[in-house]
Amino acid sequence: GWCVDADGIEASARRFLKVGCWSAQNLCESDPLCVAFACVNARGLSVLYTGTDCVKNCENLLWMSNTDLIAKAIDGGNVKWANNKCYVQSALSGTTGAVHSGDTSLEVTDGSVFTVGDVIRLYTELKTVTAQSGEVLQVATPFAGSFQAGQKVLKITTGRSDPILLKAQAIECPGNSAGRNVGVGCSCNAGYAGSIASVDTFPYYQGSCSAIACPVNSYGLNVATGCNCNAGYAGSVAATT
Repeated sequence: GWCVDADGIEASARRFLKVGCWSAQNLCESDPLCVAFACVNARGLSVLYTGTDCVKNCENLLWMSNTDLIAKAIDGGNVKWANNKCYVQSALSGTTGAVHSGDTSLEVTDGSVFTVGDVIRLYTELKTVTAQSGEVLQVATPFAGSFQAGQKVLKITTGRSDPILLKAQAIECPGNSAGRNVGVGCSCNAGYAGSIASVDTFPYYQGSCSAIACPVNSYGLNVATGCNCNAGYAGSVAATT
């Protein structure tokens, strides 16, 4: 599928190219405004989420300043996009305080992401890190704009060196559970116990639903397949959710 936010909406600046995943990643990494890409549909198209050479929703640059808004991938029932995956840049940190026009330094929450010589981006402004002391980064030229604390600072690199996070399309609920898909939520079937939670790494869920053993004074394989009372006991055992 294509990249979407938590509400399943894709309304972000983007462009389409007839390239495979390898080229899409190379192009995204060499584009300072690109924060994510999805590849590749049945017609060989990939989508880059960027303000550069934008062709759709070009006025919406929210993803460019906050990649946390990119939550997952969906195909919207379009079979041509069913096998696409959404990849999001994850080499980033956040500002701990406000950055003002004219500043030549900023403090971030995790300085280990950056090194001297890196090009960083705060919203649409590109700066080169000239010195670093812990979480404080010095940049070569002053910032033109002013930014509130908590803004995303992205590291811009080339050569496939950016950490890329896979935001996979929601998959079907695993065995012994029911629901629309893992992203929406799965619950254990009657006679099974456990939990299923979505995660960002393969197989994109964690947990399981295991069959409940027959209760005391009864026998059988498990509650899901059926239990009978032992000799000398009366009653019944029924699976419930």
